[in-house]
Amino acid sequence: MDILLVSAPTPSLSSHAGQAPPLGLSYIAAVLIKAGYDVSVMDFNVSGFHPRLVKGILERETPRIVGISAHTETYLSGLMIAELVKQVNPDITVVMGGTHPTVMYQEVAGEKNVDVVVRGEGEYTMLELADSIIKNKNSLAQVKGIAYLENGAVKITPERPLIKDLDELPFPARRLFPLPLYDVSGAVLISRGGCPFNCHFCAVNNIWKGGRRFRNPEKVVEEILYVFKYEESSEINFSDDTFTLDRRRVMELCGLLKKTLQLRWKCSTRVDLVDMELLKEMHEAGCYSIQYGIEAGSQKILDSIGKKITPKQVREAVRATIDVGIEVTCSFMFPHPEDTEETIGEQKQLMKELMEMGSILTMTSTTPLPGTYYYDHADELGIKILADSWDDYDGKKLIITTKYLSEQKIKYLLADLLQDVGLIAADTQGELG
Repeated sequence: MDILLVSAPTPSLSSHAGQAPPLGLSYIAAVLIKAGYDVSVMDFNVSGFHPRLVKGILERETPRIVGISAHTETYLSGLMIAELVKQVNPDITVVMGGTHPTVMYQEVAGEKNVDVVVRGEGEYTMLELADSIIKNKNSLAQVKGIAYLENGAVKITPERPLIKDLDELPFPARRLFPLPLYDVSGAVLISRGGCPFNCHFCAVNNIWKGGRRFRNPEKVVEEILYVFKYEESSEINFSDDTFTLDRRRVMELCGLLKKTLQLRWKCSTRVDLVDMELLKEMHEAGCYSIQYGIEAGSQKILDSIGKKITPKQVREAVRATIDVGIEVTCSFMFPHPEDTEETIGEQKQLMKELMEMGSILTMTSTTPLPGTYYYDHADELGIKILADSWDDYDGKKLIITTKYLSEQKIKYLLADLLQDVGLIAADTQGELG
């Protein structure tokens, strides 16, 4: 085998519910296969993770390159896999990419078991790396978008231009993954890239250094038909962070879906990017569930985090969505740097109102991930990070205190909020239930 692509396991993952095959690795695998490389994949989030399992796969498959995809929470798991690779065969080239390595490439490139770091989009970078390592077509220095250690110093090659035409990519190689093990096997993207909103808790614009690029709606429908025919998925999860960012394209896509097939699908978006006409069209095209990122219930906090929405917009969008027959999930974060007892009380009130309307609610612990404004400006925001390890950056553990709220106070207010709203109470470790 030429290349083994690996999705590093999430330490806190207890179930694969809601999980889908990793699209990033699926796209990379598809590009490599199209170029003639022998590729295998392994998602340890559904297969289970054990060192003996990893070593067994490596000894059986004997890959020339192992590509490890990792985000912040899975970074240390990825390093563990890299160490196991080198134990089996030091000559295997270990490549690490994903959100965390993209932002923290200096640190990652310095790890002794990591040979190359991929920064940003990985499809053509991995292809050129394969050409360099396996076919000796070029040197590492000629591969754009990577970092690696050379003579004890981190060498950074020029950034790779973003893929302008996403439709030139082959469909993701999802069939390499054990599709029956996933809750949703039919994950599809209609766009990729940066976001115009720059929320302070989000790293997307540091990861994707460029504008949003959209796929042709007809190409998206073609992929969905392929998924239904060959991968036997009963529903589609549009994995875009902001599905309705381009209203015209969504309307066109919905029109095509209504003409083509009976389809159940879900998506995520913002409350200020929907309206009754659009919601009706989405529902008629098969949309049964939308997740809205609300994050806070106080106008003061919404303004301070760069969210650029109002509680009024939240109420109106949720009501309209439910009225047309679409299920709603509203996601919140807790706490934010400027939060006080008063603003948390406002968040509690909004959450109760949304639940009474019929919305499902979720809440995660505010996590200053690398590449976010929160992470880069923690000191001036009054954020104290309590985490001892990247493993703790899972959105479940309370890992920050703020300038107005101590750790003890945050835990008390969290327990009170969850109990009053009717969500599962926080446990004694300060994790969100």
